[in-house]
Amino acid sequence: MRAKARPSNGRKPTAQRQQASDALARARDRVLIISLPRLFLYHRALEDAVHGGLAVVTSRVLADRVGRGISSTQVRKDLSSLGNFGRRGQGYDATVLVNKLGRVLGLDRDWRIAIVGFGYLGHALATFLEFREAKFHIAAIFDQEPSLVGTHWRGVRIGHASELEKILPHLGCSIGVITVPAAAAQSVAERLVACGVTALLNFAPMTLKLPARVTVRSIDLASELSILTHYLA
Repeated sequence: MRAKARPSNGRKPTAQRQQASDALARARDRVLIISLPRLFLYHRALEDAVHGGLAVVTSRVLADRVGRGISSTQVRKDLSSLGNFGRRGQGYDATVLVNKLGRVLGLDRDWRIAIVGFGYLGHALATFLEFREAKFHIAAIFDQEPSLVGTHWRGVRIGHASELEKILPHLGCSIGVITVPAAAAQSVAERLVACGVTALLNFAPMTLKLPARVTVRSIDLASELSILTHYLA
């Protein structure tokens, strides 16, 4: 005799509910990854607004401050993925929103950075970060140019590339910036990861092959310029 089916209470079994929750979280993560560059622009614009004494900001005002063709509709869509921060027709509390974006982007804490390759590009990046982005601190610099090794930049001694394994593990750097020639980039990346660096900004024109746990962003300046020349051609 077959047992009678239990009446449904309208709730999914625990495993199914967990799978649905995980799927929703993954979908939200995908949306967040896509919008991260825009979230950074919103954060920067909001910081400037707060410093200028603006307490409330609408999606239209925020879109105008960011520019770059971003619409107020896009602003509302991006911010809605983080929760409900504003009221229709009234705008967002600028301080609350900038703090929330700071937490999402990891800009609510300080980050220590190691730069390998201190030629024109490495020097320009360090100078930009030092004066514009307060949360990023250059803690280590490495190069192999004799005229640079042993000198100091903003109080940071420039070490020889061969000293990387000796110096870097003690400095607590989470982020590495690679501005070396393409032929040396893979080796430098592996050495940085071995010293505890888990996120890399790579300016060498090549694809790095690293463990999945390492976050890599590669910027090919020549490729970016070719996009401009395409429109000029």
